[in-house]
Amino acid sequence: MLSAHLQDVKVPICIGQYFKLNRGAPELVSVDVFEHPELGRTLRVRIIGRRNQTGKDLAFAFAAAAAVANMSEEGFDLFWVEMDINIKDSETTMALAPAECTIDALIMGNCELEKWWENCLQFP
Repeated sequence: MLSAHLQDVKVPICIGQYFKLNRGAPELVSVDVFEHPELGRTLRVRIIGRRNQTGKDLAFAFAAAAAVANMSEEGFDLFWVEMDINIKDSETTMALAPAECTIDALIMGNCELEKWWENCLQFP
């Protein structure tokens, strides 16, 4: 993990900027930092994905969380992404991934995206 000093209140702002700077990003709904009683320190990102880009949108949200969390003053245990799609009767997709594994794969490049998808990503 890189040494940086982003405080929790700045994490949602920085993730918002990350989304705004990329024209191909899904729509960001919200970002929350909280202590989950069972899962530990959690960064949750909520997005509205595009119907034909759901895999890319989900990966983008995790990459944004990992990039900003990597600069956070305090580490995270888990990244949690919730994705809705503007399609009638579609359900919310919820995905979880350990922060360390995600940062290692998506930011440090120590693991291919496909291996991260298989070994780290969970759909509860």
